[in-house]
Amino acid sequence: MKYFYKKILSFIFFFINKNYFLVKKNKYYSSNKYYSGSKKYKIFTLRNGKIYYDTSECRYFYIYKQFILPELSIDIKGLTSSSNIFKYGITKICKKFDLNVFSVISGRDPNDNYAHWLLDVLPRLIILERLFKKYTKINLLVPGYDKPYQKDSIKYLILDKKVNILSLNNNKFCKFNKIVSCSNFTAGNYSHYYDKNLLTKIKNKILDQAKKRLFFKNKKFSKIYLSRADASKKKHRYLKNNLEIENYLIKKGFKVLTLSNYSLLEQSLIFNHAKIVIGLHGAGFANLIFSKKGTKIIEIGSLNWKDTDAYKKLSTNLNLNYKRILIKKEENNPQIIKLPLNVLKKYV
Repeated sequence: MKYFYKKILSFIFFFINKNYFLVKKNKYYSSNKYYSGSKKYKIFTLRNGKIYYDTSECRYFYIYKQFILPELSIDIKGLTSSSNIFKYGITKICKKFDLNVFSVISGRDPNDNYAHWLLDVLPRLIILERLFKKYTKINLLVPGYDKPYQKDSIKYLILDKKVNILSLNNNKFCKFNKIVSCSNFTAGNYSHYYDKNLLTKIKNKILDQAKKRLFFKNKKFSKIYLSRADASKKKHRYLKNNLEIENYLIKKGFKVLTLSNYSLLEQSLIFNHAKIVIGLHGAGFANLIFSKKGTKIIEIGSLNWKDTDAYKKLSTNLNLNYKRILIKKEENNPQIIKLPLNVLKKYV
């Protein structure tokens, strides 16, 4: 039944939305250059364009008529004829907005991922902010807007404008009169910005707001351990002997923190005050953008995990003192690892 349901559904939406094609030509949109120090980015203007969020494959597509635009739809690596957009078409009705929007839609999963939001979405906002000057109100298209840190960061980074937020997570296929967006091809990366100039602007804007609020001024921790005790053992990375590690580090003067208990402003101050940060690889390390130059970073990871160089690259670009402990997976679950205490002692 499920097979026939998909067939019927795809037939209906192929009829409504038609087929889509991947093109390489950029004649459907215009672009100009933006410079951040020595780094160059493109700002794209797409008229009468559409954006589609494929939740099943977590891909974002910028579309003109029936053409998928690869330079704008940056996360298309591995896209084949069997990918959903070609196999089943877009199984959504396109919602049309009579609006011009600035889009910070990217190529991964920043609709509910703290690291991607800080390192991918917010830098796009900094690139586009110089275009906001002639407007008193802007329409901003974001991946998602349900989390407190998403709402807070937009509020603190855009202080002098009225902002109309549109969430692609709530409007997964939509069309606009004009879409203005930007690129990220620094160091061959498309999901994180490691540009020190952009990240420093975010850091300064957020910290400026944080330091104006007195509720947190006396809570300064020089040594912090990022606990993932609240992580699901089935779905997320987890340290099997976390309690043993915590007890040892507490004796060494570390403050054990579960970052989900703190707001964006609080996290920014925590990392800005810390001299040593230790933790298991996870989204919380995106807060390194708030750290001072020379802060000692010890990231715990697994030899079996892929794509775990993000915070090493981030630390290098921000002049942090980065070290990484890589260990093998524990048991049959690649997400669970055990850190021998004698190994940690060599780094602390």
